[in-house]
Amino acid sequence: MTVTPTTDSNDLAIAKPSLLTKYETLRRKESERLNALIDTFSRVDGLPTEQMEQARDALFHADHPYLIVLVGAFNTGKSSIINALIGEPVLEIGATPTTSKIAIVRHGPSLQRSQAGQTETVFFPHPLLEKVSLVDTPGLDSVFKGHDETTRKFLHRADMVLMVMLATQAMSAKSMESLAALRAYGKRVIIAINQIDLVEPEERETLRQFVADQSKQQLGFVPEVWLISSRLAAESQRESPRNEQLWRDSGFSEFDKFVNRALSDAERVRQKLDTPLQIVRNVMAQATATVREQQDALAEHRRSAQNVNTQIEAGLRDQAATLYETEEEINKSFAESIRRGREAIHDTFQWSRGVRLAFGGLSEIVGIGRFFRRFGAQTPAKLAFESHKVEEPLAQAPIIADRLGPRLEGRDVKDVDDLIGYTRKEIEELPASLQDNLIGTLQAPSSYDRSILRGIRDELMKLVDQARTVEFQRIDDSVRGSIAILAIYELLVIFVGILGTVIAASQNNGNWVFFFFGMIILMIAGVLVMPLRGMLLERRYADRLRGIKEEFTRTLDKAAKDQIAYGKQMRQDAVAPFMRLVDTQLSQIDKLKVELEEHQQAITALEKELSGLR
Repeated sequence: MTVTPTTDSNDLAIAKPSLLTKYETLRRKESERLNALIDTFSRVDGLPTEQMEQARDALFHADHPYLIVLVGAFNTGKSSIINALIGEPVLEIGATPTTSKIAIVRHGPSLQRSQAGQTETVFFPHPLLEKVSLVDTPGLDSVFKGHDETTRKFLHRADMVLMVMLATQAMSAKSMESLAALRAYGKRVIIAINQIDLVEPEERETLRQFVADQSKQQLGFVPEVWLISSRLAAESQRESPRNEQLWRDSGFSEFDKFVNRALSDAERVRQKLDTPLQIVRNVMAQATATVREQQDALAEHRRSAQNVNTQIEAGLRDQAATLYETEEEINKSFAESIRRGREAIHDTFQWSRGVRLAFGGLSEIVGIGRFFRRFGAQTPAKLAFESHKVEEPLAQAPIIADRLGPRLEGRDVKDVDDLIGYTRKEIEELPASLQDNLIGTLQAPSSYDRSILRGIRDELMKLVDQARTVEFQRIDDSVRGSIAILAIYELLVIFVGILGTVIAASQNNGNWVFFFFGMIILMIAGVLVMPLRGMLLERRYADRLRGIKEEFTRTLDKAAKDQIAYGKQMRQDAVAPFMRLVDTQLSQIDKLKVELEEHQQAITALEKELSGLR
């Protein structure tokens, strides 16, 4: 949900109209960018919750006046300082650690308090609060668990940090440790040494110099050092009007100078807008590092995903090769059957067997052949086909086809097991944040679908039966028809030849010789034509069997490719959770990287505009 901060009218009440216009323009741009950034951060897996909270705080920060966050050890007088500045005891003071939460003192029409989690907001009508909000924090060395953490979590929201020390305990080991920690936040730091009234006047400058020198070692620069007394400041506020001399003696006039000098309207507005950018820069650095880490992890797994695809494709190529080998074996079986069938037909129609064919044809004409077949006699074609064992190669075709299914299944099962084992190892090497995004489990299917190739078994057997029976019957019918025609032809030739010879001989004209030898020549010609008839039948038989073979292999090829496609899908389904995770995460990570780079450029542009704010 996009949230747009509202402008605090009190905060900018004294700003120039032109500055207000510039501020509103920049604030709107910043708000839009922060909303977009929060959306991007929410999609960075593994980004700490604390970082997201800081980013959301940044979104609302521009709605707050300039935040001065007071930090320091317990009982250094942080709450007393705020009460002295306001002139009223708006915060509780006690001898034990009473501040267990963040307390923000803001401008309001009357004294009001509101509580939200670990943050209490106190509203009070005071001119100082029109320019700044004061934040009281638990003691950094509080004995209560969680106080230190509560303070540290809030420091990222500070525009300026006021490090409070006691004059009698300045630059203790704990104070120096706290200063070193503040350096990581990159905040403006001012050191306030409280209860300076307990130190002799001649020793105060020595104390200031000592604190400045020690601070430089911890911060890398010399911060402002204020010598203050919250007791004297509170006494000055008890008079009406305020006792200005006592106020100056308390050192609290430094606050007035800071607000009037360092926090001019432009500077205050600039820092109000700069702090949210500084906050999200820190979060962006963490998000960028997280994305880069995930990119590095996924880069290896991108290669792993490619390896998975390579393994799948290798398995499919091997199965395609297995299918090709099977089809080649089937082609050889049909080719061998065709060869034997042609040899059988060729032997049946040899010219040397012409006389026997003629007598066989005569038996077909008179019906004797049919009679003998009833008692088991075989036709010439049947004898020839059995002699050459034409059916044997055809019988091998279904057997060869049946072996294909188990070979494909075996490779499918092996590949699935190998892929699951490989991808499980890859998943174990993924960052935990990415493993949590895995949807589904890697597992082999509980059953294997063999129905695809089994479903065509009857169809293949039907084609083989067609080649063995139907096509043989065609050849057998053609052979018997051919020899019957030969018998009829020979009978006609003999009848005409004998008739012509007898007539010519009765006329004693010598033509009988012509008729007699003509009859002999025509009878021989009829026998010699039979091999030609056989060649024609061979060609027709081969063509028809090739057609059956093509339909057989086409049927097998389609079913086998469907089975291979099933195996491919089975492999892909088995490793789908890993592949889906890698593909999705790669897409998201690449997109996040681009978005973060765009945000980086936009933040830089906003900072440039902000630096020119006058």
